[in-house]
Amino acid sequence: MDAIQTAVYKTIHQGKLNIPELADAWGLTENSLYKMGLEDSQLVTAIKRVISLVMLQGKDDIVTAMNLRVGRLSIKIPRVPKNKQEETALIADYQQKANDVVAALIQFFGDPTPEHRDLLIEKLTDITQFSMGIQKRVGNGNQLDFFGDAA
Repeated sequence: MDAIQTAVYKTIHQGKLNIPELADAWGLTENSLYKMGLEDSQLVTAIKRVISLVMLQGKDDIVTAMNLRVGRLSIKIPRVPKNKQEETALIADYQQKANDVVAALIQFFGDPTPEHRDLLIEKLTDITQFSMGIQKRVGNGNQLDFFGDAA
């Protein structure tokens, strides 16, 4: 089983609902639900096609929408800067993203419309993803001697 097939199988068989309850909630027979965990099922194939679409198009709007729908946040780990010039640009980019979040917060709290909420969520997601890239960078170390213990 590959990772997608395993995840589908576990979600069906190890979730909050048992098979009869899940089948009833979806309006399916138990037998058809059991088959969904198989490699050649339409569900597994559809999920793999969505993943392929996201990767080929370089657009992760589908993933973001699905995560928000189930109360999750997906984080795309950005590439890590490799030199001092890139690090300086990273700091400037982070400051701009932080300013964008503050502006979106002010706008939303001043006028809490769905459009302003969506913009705020977009800006918060953007800075969170960017922060994860920085965390990856610091976790892997870099040319700068952050802690005074470089050889």
